[in-house]
Amino acid sequence: MESYMNRISNTGIVPVVKILEKEDAYPLAKALLNGGIDVIEVTYRSEHATSAIQTISKELPDMLVGAGTVLSVDQAKEAVEAGAKFIITPGFNTKVVQWCLDHDIEVYPGVSTASEIEMALSMGLTQLKFFPAESSGGAKKLKDLSAPYANVHFMPTGGINTKNMHDYLSLPNVEAIGGSFMLPNDLVVAKDWDGIEALSRSAIKSLLDFQLIHVGINTNSPEESKQVTDTLCSLFHFTQYTKPKSNFAGVGFEVLHKKGRGENGHIGIYTPYPEKAMYHLSKQGVKFVEESITRNKKTNRINFVYLDLEIAGFGIHLINPDLKMEI
Repeated sequence: MESYMNRISNTGIVPVVKILEKEDAYPLAKALLNGGIDVIEVTYRSEHATSAIQTISKELPDMLVGAGTVLSVDQAKEAVEAGAKFIITPGFNTKVVQWCLDHDIEVYPGVSTASEIEMALSMGLTQLKFFPAESSGGAKKLKDLSAPYANVHFMPTGGINTKNMHDYLSLPNVEAIGGSFMLPNDLVVAKDWDGIEALSRSAIKSLLDFQLIHVGINTNSPEESKQVTDTLCSLFHFTQYTKPKSNFAGVGFEVLHKKGRGENGHIGIYTPYPEKAMYHLSKQGVKFVEESITRNKKTNRINFVYLDLEIAGFGIHLINPDLKMEI
C-alpha cells in the first residue's frame, strides 16, 4: 500500500477544510497551495465534500487530497472514487478502517486513549490521528503515550494553532498537525482567498521558524582559527567553544580551521525541522548536498544539511543543533 505519511509529515500542516459552497473548492485549495501548503483534508461536514474532492484532485494535481470526518463505509467509498488518497476518521470506526485496509487505502483513524491505540495496533496501524488534541490532554498526553507506544506516530488535530504547534511538532511521535487556523470562517464566508493565502504563508513561516544562528568564517589553520576566536571572545565577552573542525565565539561566529563551503564563509540557518524545511525549499528548486547530511543520534532525524548554492559567496546550511550554546 502506497504511503502518503511521508508527504504529510514533510508538509507539516494539514488544513482541515469545510467547504461551505461548491464553487469555493478550487479557489480555497489554490490559496492554500499558493501559501505553501500542499496537503488538504476535505471534511464530510458539508454536502459539498465529494464534489470538492473531485474538483481539487482534478484541477490541482500538486495538492494531496484526503477526506476527513468520514463516518461510514459509504462516505469512504464515495471519497476514494472522487479522488481522495487517504481517509481520516474522528474516532476509531472499525468498519471504515477495515474497508480501507481491504482496499489498500491509507487510513488514519482518530484515537484519544491507550485502548483505542491498542485497537489500531491490533489491525496493524501505527499512524493515527489524535483527536480532539487539546481537550484530550494535549502535547503532554502524547509525550506520555510515547513511552509505551514508541512506534506509534500521530497527527494531532483540535485546538492547535501557530501558538502551540511546536508543543506538538517537537515531539518525536508527532508527524504533522491538523487544523483550520489558516481558514477563519469570516475569510471563507467573504471568499477572501488572498487573506487565506497570506495566513497559509504565515503558518508555514511559523512552522519552519527560520533564524540566523551563526556566520562561518574561513581561516587557513587551527592556529589562525584560535587567534580569531580569542579576539572575538576577548572583545565582546563571548563564551568560547572548541569543536573538532572549528571554534565558536558565542553562538554567532563559527571560525573554521580551514576554508569550508562558500568562498567567503557560510551562514547557518536554524530551523526546528530540517527535513520539513528541505521539503518546502525543494519546491522552490533548491537542491541539497547529500554528503553533508548529519542526523540526531536519538531521533535519527536530519539535523544538518548544506544547500547546494551560494549567496554572495556564502554557503548556506540548515541546522537544529543537538547541543545548545550560550552567547
